[in-house]
Amino acid sequence: MADVEQTIAIVYLQHAEDKDNKCMLTSERLMVVYKGRLHSFDRAHLKDLYFSRRRLLLPLVAGGVSAPLSLLAIFMNLYNPWPLMFVFFLGLALFYLGLQQHPVLTVKDTVKEHDFFLEELTANLKAFLSFARQTVFHGESLLYLVLPLEEWQKMKREAVIDPPQLKEQGFLRLLNPSQLQRWKAQKHRPSSGWIVLHVDPLKVQADIRFEKSDGNDELIANLYGKLSREAILHHEII
Repeated sequence: MADVEQTIAIVYLQHAEDKDNKCMLTSERLMVVYKGRLHSFDRAHLKDLYFSRRRLLLPLVAGGVSAPLSLLAIFMNLYNPWPLMFVFFLGLALFYLGLQQHPVLTVKDTVKEHDFFLEELTANLKAFLSFARQTVFHGESLLYLVLPLEEWQKMKREAVIDPPQLKEQGFLRLLNPSQLQRWKAQKHRPSSGWIVLHVDPLKVQADIRFEKSDGNDELIANLYGKLSREAILHHEII
């Protein structure tokens, strides 16, 4: 299914370009690849998406059992104490690990809650989840591409929009509503000669990745590919 559906946005759960741990939003579903295994959720059946914290049950139980039993065996002199001491401290370490609350991506559908453990809650994950929630539950997913009006005049009749920045950077930088408002308020940009394209990410033909912009930690939605004409809902000349 992942090979034929259009991917709207993607985020990696652990490390960049880790294909065995990633989350993808498509036009039809949310797909989570976790430890190499694909978990697919129909968007129509999604009830909630959120971050939470969970304890690791297996280390908690294993440590809670092995530590006291090994300590009891030492006191009763049932076996060589040195291996038992090793088991005791290992059990303590496992029990401590299990007690810690670890960040989790929780996907709730009509059946149950599905938890996917994370190493940490990164800015990329938070931005992706915010975008996915807006898209799936509220239908508010518009992004904006700002171009010089002169560039737009040259390609406005083309089937796909291929601005020079795509060749220069390898992607098109899209803005969310708050970022667009800040751009409009900038004092040092030319006051005219711009066009703002209102983009529906559900209709684009390339991946959108949330990445840090140069010089700060704010995430920008970058479109890795040409912008298809049908993804442009309307435009605004400034």
